[in-house]
Amino acid sequence: MTRRLVAGVGSAVVAGVLVGIVSRLLMRVTTLAAGGSAGFSWSGSAGIVVLYVAAMIPGALLVATTGGRRSWLLASGAAFLCLPAIGVASEEIGYLGDLSVVRLLAVGLSGAAVFATLALLPVLTLRLVRRST
Repeated sequence: MTRRLVAGVGSAVVAGVLVGIVSRLLMRVTTLAAGGSAGFSWSGSAGIVVLYVAAMIPGALLVATTGGRRSWLLASGAAFLCLPAIGVASEEIGYLGDLSVVRLLAVGLSGAAVFATLALLPVLTLRLVRRST
């Protein structure tokens, strides 16, 4: 049982860190496309990664302890992450009325890519758990 718990937590950490970093980079691209500043805050970046990891731990533990059959909690964790993502996006992007069509397209595509990482997160976590248990 301990091995399964470690596998669950480890899988959540690996997936959360990898996808969180990619997501953070895409968030910055979105901000730049919208004409925002190019700066990174270490605390903000770390907070995003920690939130991604924390959202996956309950589902990863459930999958690890039930033999990989129950993954609904992973999807719930990813759905939960949509709420702060929408809030951050609205703060970071702001008013878009003055942007060209090309910049609006860049904002839309990079923003959609951020949300695509939220769909990728539970899939990657599930695969890592199944592979390590």
